[in-house]
Amino acid sequence: MANKAESEFYHLQHSLLAYRTGDSGVTADDVILRFDIVQSRFGMLKDGNFGSFIQSNEGTKTAADRIEEIRRAAEPFIYGIDKPGAAAQATAILEPIATILPHLVGTANQYVADLITEDHAALMSLHRTFTFMMIGMILCGFGLSGFMKQQNDLLEGAHDEVQDLAKNLTHLAHHDALTGLAYRVLFRQRLDADLNRLRTHAEPLTVLYLDLDGFKQVNDKFGHAAGDELLRIVAKRLQNAIRANDIPARLGGDEFAVLLRDPVSIDIAETVSRRIIAAISAPIGLERQEVTIGTSIGIFMAKDPGLTRDEIMRSADKALYQAKSEGRGRFRSFDIVSLPDQQVA
Repeated sequence: MANKAESEFYHLQHSLLAYRTGDSGVTADDVILRFDIVQSRFGMLKDGNFGSFIQSNEGTKTAADRIEEIRRAAEPFIYGIDKPGAAAQATAILEPIATILPHLVGTANQYVADLITEDHAALMSLHRTFTFMMIGMILCGFGLSGFMKQQNDLLEGAHDEVQDLAKNLTHLAHHDALTGLAYRVLFRQRLDADLNRLRTHAEPLTVLYLDLDGFKQVNDKFGHAAGDELLRIVAKRLQNAIRANDIPARLGGDEFAVLLRDPVSIDIAETVSRRIIAAISAPIGLERQEVTIGTSIGIFMAKDPGLTRDEIMRSADKALYQAKSEGRGRFRSFDIVSLPDQQVA
């Protein structure tokens, strides 16, 4: 439920951006419909097991209350989206949710993993108690040894299954369930690590910010199931187009990013970008039809150790916006800047 709520929120953000730029045929009704879907998703997070999780600690309660507060604040601007400045105001108000939701999703997955770990500890305690009981019973009859072995095998099998499940949940907390790519939280961790190397060893880092061109039209025409399959195909093509050490991630909706690893140069970044654009723009067989989408890419190379993670991502996003405004299916870059308000090269 949390992943779906996050996905619908990024769809809303994309619709707001498209509505503001006026280049994707998105209407005020489209934005309002997306907002209604997001409200419905947020409402579901208050019920059932997820509602119990939200109430389990102050951090999640505070996050949920903050999301509700932001939603209420944005509501009049969304429903009055056709008024001057309403779309920009709604976008600014909703922006903090893009940080709160991924943290809530990761916390939920970790919460379940912790529950599994606690159950595992109880199981191992029971295992030890049962083993001691079996030793005593063996003294009364060697015929029970075979039964004890059988029980130990069962408990060891349960132990292995619990460990595997805990590992899978930890993996889900850091990877997108649909595409298998790194999730927003893991991507930020890797970006922070490279940013530390920039600060300590002056090793530059480069981020590619991708947004699919034409995905909404395919998704609207064939439905969400086909849209999910298209995202899986795009993710595989993205992985095949980059280098072995580069880190691809799905940030949400149809937005992706790539953290380029050593060696890094603007020429390498542009070469990788060309490969990505060519790979994604190749025809795709979907629902017994051939469809074609594309991608636009924003490139940002960071050499200034004073930059923050958010400034790096905003600069890459500005470069992406410039690429899309010039006709899509192309890349543009910020040319080694340190301030987020500098012009795109």
